[in-house]
Amino acid sequence: MERNNESLALISDKDIQELNDIRTKLEQTLMTKLRNAGIYFHSMSRVKTLTSLQRKLDTGKYGTGKDDKKIQDLIGIRINLFYTEDIRISEALLEDTFMVDNWSKTAWEENRFEAQKCNGVFKIPSKYLINISDQLWEQPFDRTFEVQLRTVLFEGWHEIEHEMRYKYKMDEGFDDNRSSLWDGQEKDARMMNSIIANLELCDWSIVQIFDNLARDQYIKKNWENAIRSKYRLKITQDKIKPEVRAYFDEHPEVVEKFWAVSKQQLVNILLNKKYQKVLSPNRVIYLINKEVVNDEFISAQLDREQFGRVLNKEIKQEIRPLVSDLVFDQRIRIRDDGFDRASEIIYEWAYQHISLIFGQMPKKLESVSYEVMGYKLKVVAEKEYFLMDMQTISNEEAGMIWHVVAELRKDNDGLYLTCRHICENIYSRERRYNRPKFMRDIFNQVGFLDADVFMDEDTEAVPISADQLKNLLSHAGRSLPVILVDKPDQIPDWAQDFDGYTINAEVLCKSLAGICHVFLGDESCISRMQEIYGNESVDGAVFYWGRDDESPTIFTQEAIRKACFEEVNHSVDEDEEYEKAFRYRLRELVCQEFH
Repeated sequence: MERNNESLALISDKDIQELNDIRTKLEQTLMTKLRNAGIYFHSMSRVKTLTSLQRKLDTGKYGTGKDDKKIQDLIGIRINLFYTEDIRISEALLEDTFMVDNWSKTAWEENRFEAQKCNGVFKIPSKYLINISDQLWEQPFDRTFEVQLRTVLFEGWHEIEHEMRYKYKMDEGFDDNRSSLWDGQEKDARMMNSIIANLELCDWSIVQIFDNLARDQYIKKNWENAIRSKYRLKITQDKIKPEVRAYFDEHPEVVEKFWAVSKQQLVNILLNKKYQKVLSPNRVIYLINKEVVNDEFISAQLDREQFGRVLNKEIKQEIRPLVSDLVFDQRIRIRDDGFDRASEIIYEWAYQHISLIFGQMPKKLESVSYEVMGYKLKVVAEKEYFLMDMQTISNEEAGMIWHVVAELRKDNDGLYLTCRHICENIYSRERRYNRPKFMRDIFNQVGFLDADVFMDEDTEAVPISADQLKNLLSHAGRSLPVILVDKPDQIPDWAQDFDGYTINAEVLCKSLAGICHVFLGDESCISRMQEIYGNESVDGAVFYWGRDDESPTIFTQEAIRKACFEEVNHSVDEDEEYEKAFRYRLRELVCQEFH
């Protein structure tokens, strides 16, 4: 009883709730990637129980010192895969998504059979840890989570082994009979391990069977079956387009090019965001042709069809309340003579998005009002006032509605553009920043005014003086964050590619166009920063002021150099990883200001 009471003090109820929220987000990220890749899998996750944590701590193997071993599986996720080949694919997917701390794998040995372990430990992205108390990290816990990869056949054996053997071995030293469960039971332990040999053979045999089926169906020109059995991904039962089937029948040399594409190659293609859609045999052919084969006949037959709406027949229909997430909210002054062009840009954007639903919508700007179930458009076009209110059902995700309101209105000090973008969906997960494209187009073609600073597509990161910066930060009309970049006194080798600055300020300026000021500090500005914050903190640093901040967040040269991607969804050149990662972090800070 005393032991359980001690365990209750390890983690507060609030932190347990926060850890469960983090667990859900991490698992959802992995599930989304695996589904996009078409992988067959089941998943489960948990936050380690207080009793289990205490049992681990009682072994004496963990401590709070700098070099002490920490518990790394506070959060655990298990992915059970249908096919053994998908373990390697999932390993690569995990490494491309999160920062790897370490892998723990069982080595293959010719004359020994034991449970094949494939456990990865990964850093929890820092953005998920904001609400976790500092007290939690005073315990011997690491800021990591563990992912275990198994096949479904091995999963049952692992569950039994974990509960009935592993845990008893952990409890050796406790004064009870559990520690002796396997003592002197070498024969039974060997029998337990021999089951593994049979399961391993089953996993390999299943893959071999489907490889044989695939070759047989390929020879018989049963193309749908050949595709499904070769790739073993979640591919629908739809038929191949007759014209494509006939073309394949008559051109075996073309089919050979498609057949040479491996499962790993196809998964890599599927993980490209622009290709995420329900996977049919036609779509498999389309994707391989688009990325690898490039056959003109196949392109002519399939390319256009891939942009039509695809209904997912597996979606279960159930009634759920809609949850609203504000994904973008901005009010900004624009050039006073830009009313007509800004109105046209918004109207053209609405026409592109909803004219297929409302075919009667005029192509040229005028006031309209239409509504059918799930879709709505209202445009008010007056001499000095414009309103666009549009609602559409998502073509990409079931149970989601997008709602955009844009308004142009003249105020006492000028013309203002307001935009609110809302995502209404049946799922509780938070939606991220999503700025409608017309906002960027208005910025480029008309221009924004913020705190008397004019910005448009030609705006660059230019030097700013101390007095100019002070006026900008104190201006009552400032509505955008401010970033200031300093050039270090001694330019390190890794900064040579950015004109001596620690980050690529020009690329940063373009990527944050319309939502942030980006400046380079001139001599007077940097001198003022040094007086206030000290030379060591300022040299080569980046300063960030949020929309309502009076004092900056300072990112030192060392912090910038150590930046890295904690959750990766894009390709990165290793030599410039820190710089891209830091710009990505800055962009996330800015985007949080608008939703």
